[in-house]
Amino acid sequence: MSYCETHALAVGYSAPLLRDIALQAERGSILTLIGPNGAGKSTLLKTLSAQLTPQGGAVLLDGQDLSAYTPGARARKLALMLPHTARTELTTCFEVAAAGRYPYTGRLGVLSAADREQVWQALRLVQADTLADRDFSCISDGQRQRVLLARAVCQQPEILLLDEPTSFLDVKGKAELLTILRTLAREKQVAVIVTLHELALARKLADAVVCVSPKGVSQVLSPEAAFAEDNIRTLFDLTAEQYAALYGKDDAKPKFEHYIRSGQKLLRCGYTTGTCAALGAAGAARLLLTGRAPETVGLRTPKGLVVEVAPQRCRLTAQGAECAIVKDGGDDIDATTGLPVVAEVSLLPDAPGIVTIDGGHGVGRVTKPGLDQPLGAAAINHVPRRMITEALTKEAEAAGYTGGFAVIICIDGGEEAARRTFNPHIGVEGGLSVLGTSGIVEPMSQQAILDTLQLEIHQAALRSRRLILAPGNYGLDYLAQNMPELADIPIVKVSNFVGDALDMAAAEHFEEVLLVGHVGKLVKLAGGIMNTHSRQADCRTELFCTHAALCGAPQSVCRALMDAATTDACLSVLDEAGLRAAVLESLLEAVQLHLDRRAAGAFAVGAVLFSNQSGPLGQTKTADALLKKWKGN
Repeated sequence: MSYCETHALAVGYSAPLLRDIALQAERGSILTLIGPNGAGKSTLLKTLSAQLTPQGGAVLLDGQDLSAYTPGARARKLALMLPHTARTELTTCFEVAAAGRYPYTGRLGVLSAADREQVWQALRLVQADTLADRDFSCISDGQRQRVLLARAVCQQPEILLLDEPTSFLDVKGKAELLTILRTLAREKQVAVIVTLHELALARKLADAVVCVSPKGVSQVLSPEAAFAEDNIRTLFDLTAEQYAALYGKDDAKPKFEHYIRSGQKLLRCGYTTGTCAALGAAGAARLLLTGRAPETVGLRTPKGLVVEVAPQRCRLTAQGAECAIVKDGGDDIDATTGLPVVAEVSLLPDAPGIVTIDGGHGVGRVTKPGLDQPLGAAAINHVPRRMITEALTKEAEAAGYTGGFAVIICIDGGEEAARRTFNPHIGVEGGLSVLGTSGIVEPMSQQAILDTLQLEIHQAALRSRRLILAPGNYGLDYLAQNMPELADIPIVKVSNFVGDALDMAAAEHFEEVLLVGHVGKLVKLAGGIMNTHSRQADCRTELFCTHAALCGAPQSVCRALMDAATTDACLSVLDEAGLRAAVLESLLEAVQLHLDRRAAGAFAVGAVLFSNQSGPLGQTKTADALLKKWKGN
């Protein structure tokens, strides 16, 4: 069921302005309302928030009629941000934002310490904490917008409605607002409904769109359908010349723009080679199935962000069609940035539901066991393979095609670029790997990450004296699946900067710290390596070999460990030799030794190691003690 939905809704003041409105908004997604001035977008928004009484029909919130909620209960479910018009005098920005806590403060309106912390968190989220003591009437219009958004966030709503929130914001402010709204939707699972006049921003932000015009309100549309030229011209009554002047060819090719904050900087994210491969497959399939080359192709990545870009080329071939998408690493430039990822697609009419995926030029082949794909297969990992399959399935459904597809992924220039990577060492020969677990490349500038890391650890220290550190998404997923009882303890993703994170934890006076990570990262701690990036050191197999030798492994086992491509392959070697338990115990003792040296008595610290293939591998003695204490055992 949709979190917010309408049934035959009519909105207006003394008489209905718009009728038969049927929209749905889901938690975790952003619904954007677009349309000309005076069409009724603000009236609709006010009706959804109960500021106006429906002229007919109903608004349902979490399956219950909006009119059935008491004002206090409604305010804890729903928040509305309107353009600022009322004047205030001698009221600080903190006090304006704190008004959002009144649904929780009771009749006296006294803020508790927890309420005040919620206000500060909201102000920090919208980058307005430095305005807290300023007079609300003496700040700029753009700054007022931030404070008003903080007030709405303070309500901790499950649905957030915003009317033209980008008004008065400069370019940077608009970029930051987009990031904030996506954070609220994706991470806090808020249902966001927002009206916007700026179509470029609306297109970047929207998961779904409703078009509002004097003629009526559309059904819920996909962004691709809503922002198609024909629909925009009809909605705003534009001639072809007017549309071309506003949204000509230069503007019709969107660039992916999603930003993350790093200290005082905004860094632009990019998208992975896996996302490029899936986009290219979708574009080539659309050309084959419709006869028209798409101007843009888009998809929702596993991270939840929508990537829509223009193909470099999309054309028919002797075997079918090919579509090339240029890899964009954002502000994290790597060996693949700027390379065209090409999907060559042919139809398999007699193979319903079948999608075969292989690699062509520029894509490497697996030559050592233990990688994501079997020996001899193209180095296209399982997540990109799933993205490609899902993208093709959607194209087939849209075109009414019931057959299958054969896909070959190539990377122009991939062979040369691979020589500048670690691929040959780990067992990928002849080209690059097509990787990505989230579909998105988050900037990895070292200073930027350290700034962000320090901020996140500082914020965690405001909540707890306990801290969990995880190098990346694998660790976060492992914690969610295997240790849900630790959900109340702050978790910070530290990338490769384990040592820096431990130093920051000491500076923030944490008492207990737990590292949870994949063995491929954390085994390096057994050698005292506190920056686990492969450019700093890649001695995983050497560490396995050394500790296996200490446990009595023969030379043949040591040689097999040294030749292994991954830590999972090392584990397989140890299993065959019956040495896994002994070697892991030895490695964990070394990990604990080096963690204790780095912590230098500032706090208790331990580590938990796991493998995606083998599951839990073990934990250091201190980690075992911490987990028993934290779980109350």
